[in-house]
Amino acid sequence: MGAISRIIESIDGRSYSQYRRLVGASDSVRGVTIRVVRVQGDPYAPPSTVRLEMKLDLPGEVLSYPVPLADYLYRVLRSRLQRYSRRLGEGNSGLLMLPRPGPVILKRSGLEVVHGRLVARVWVGLPSRRRRIEGELAKQLLLSLLPRALHEAVSSAKESLHELRKHVHVWRLQEALRGALKAKGLVAFLGDGSILPRRCGWCDEPLPDAVPFESPPSLRVEIETDQGVFSGMGVKRGVTVIAGTAFHGKTTLLEAIQQGIYNHIPGDGRELVVSLRSTVKVKAEDGRHVGCVDISTFIHSLPGGRGTRCFTTDDASGATSMAASIQEAIEAGAELVLIDEDTSATNLLYYDERITHLFLSKTVTTIAELASSLSRHASLVIVSSGSTPLAASADTLIVMENYRARDETRQAAELARLHGRPAAEYRAPRPRRLAMPVKLAKPKLKADWLVSKTLKEPLALDFNEQLVEEGQLRMLVALASRLDMFTGFCVRSIAAAVDEAMGGDNAFEKLLGAEPPPGLSEIRGLDFVMLINRIPGMAFSQDPRCQTGFPPSGLSPTLVSA
Repeated sequence: MGAISRIIESIDGRSYSQYRRLVGASDSVRGVTIRVVRVQGDPYAPPSTVRLEMKLDLPGEVLSYPVPLADYLYRVLRSRLQRYSRRLGEGNSGLLMLPRPGPVILKRSGLEVVHGRLVARVWVGLPSRRRRIEGELAKQLLLSLLPRALHEAVSSAKESLHELRKHVHVWRLQEALRGALKAKGLVAFLGDGSILPRRCGWCDEPLPDAVPFESPPSLRVEIETDQGVFSGMGVKRGVTVIAGTAFHGKTTLLEAIQQGIYNHIPGDGRELVVSLRSTVKVKAEDGRHVGCVDISTFIHSLPGGRGTRCFTTDDASGATSMAASIQEAIEAGAELVLIDEDTSATNLLYYDERITHLFLSKTVTTIAELASSLSRHASLVIVSSGSTPLAASADTLIVMENYRARDETRQAAELARLHGRPAAEYRAPRPRRLAMPVKLAKPKLKADWLVSKTLKEPLALDFNEQLVEEGQLRMLVALASRLDMFTGFCVRSIAAAVDEAMGGDNAFEKLLGAEPPPGLSEIRGLDFVMLINRIPGMAFSQDPRCQTGFPPSGLSPTLVSA
């Protein structure tokens, strides 16, 4: 008998707290190594964590691509666990679970493939009745059902090798398309025939009978890959404005671009839609925290003579919050900024010159005025129903009508000729470093909120519309508990450090410094920086040395040792 078997037999029938003796215990069944990582304190508490590991016997053509392989196996294993999960007593007794994945291919702590070995982490509800240990049921759960589910998942992948290959090929294709963007002067690509609308506003599934996307001939480009040549609409570097009347597909097009940072699974409809990984969607966020951000290029002065070169507040307005978000995104390395008029502070977007005589001074320089010079730092894609200043500032003007895109760039040039192209000089934000992070006491995720005793109020996490899984929120919260390891880092260096760790093997262990729980999903460094920028009390200081990579631009010794 292995350690798990011996311990369970010795604690059978005793109080539930004796399950804690299983922490660190391991066993081996049919080539699967089983180790208990964490034990719940009560049958009604969040379930325990069990780690499973086995060598994979799969063709090299799929083993060479561990990210899509792990994503596929994760989905199959989750379905097997659902089949074997059943009530075996009180509370969570008998539960076997992994979180539901979204329609994107991500790294997840629930299942990773590292050097040809499968590592799975599963939530398990250890069984009891009347808070007494059910030993035989526990052994069955840990030493029979779990390894059986894992073997069945791998066997299913072998039997459906064509589906697995398709999963890998779709991932490889999207990586190839995204990798070709910069060489072609593009920031995004939307393949012909893609299905952009979703079944509903909160659904992942494509809309049945939706109009397939068709690129305007003048904007059509072809990208050659080892899987063939694919045509679609190329979104060029610079300023792109998407115009049109309501309900004709403007926001749908923008949402497809904002989700193009991910590789989508077969059947999603957006397998040929890609954008730069460093794409950030910004919006107005009344009441958000801002810490020493230089917004002076947008807002020149505030009431009372308050300066805007190191703007700090716990209650930003719509315009100041949006200006700060743009500056923070560019500071952290964003190469494409997305803006939707519907969720923006319109007084920051454009200015109606016909009413200027009513004001004594002009305190805001709008995005329409700054767009041309700003685009030298980061390209812009802006949705606007019909703003003349925005349309006149566009390098490319796309009009959406009946979900079909039409190139009206010549009209934009004509508007610029008739009304003048708004022009003002954009100044990049002064770079900052994290001077003193807030030490969050036991941060937790509650719905879409970050909760901590350190924070006076829960922090809403819905500011980032590009997150697609709850596991990403869990990862942000988990990483927020280790903010002190980024002390002294420049903001861009923080994003680079997270990206560097997330891009390698054992990403979650590197970042968290311990065995990760199930339920974490891959994030970008930009996502993490967006979070810390909004935590009240976070102290930043402006430092010109950040432009030369000071403080360290890579992983800190803390991260490396972890």
